[in-house]
Amino acid sequence: MKKLFLIPIMALLVVFGMSFTNEGSEIEEQPEVVASDYIRVNGNWQSISEQDCNTGSYDCKVKFTENGQEFRVYDEMDLSSLKISPTPDAKLITP
Repeated sequence: MKKLFLIPIMALLVVFGMSFTNEGSEIEEQPEVVASDYIRVNGNWQSISEQDCNTGSYDCKVKFTENGQEFRVYDEMDLSSLKISPTPDAKLITP
């Protein structure tokens, strides 16, 4: 009988401990989704801003300088996801 007083105290401790747990705030920040395309530079993938290439019969290409090297644009980091463009010219972009 003397040990029965511990049950309510233990329950109170459990409730008190549970009050500090939470699933997350309702105002949790969500990661910003940034659409991007990819190019191959020296055999490595490099992310670039999303290009508006979506229709046409030419490979979508970009370049960083006016007379610089042209790079094909891919939708994913996959050589089979080449984007297409309505013009054969490379678009000048900033890195």
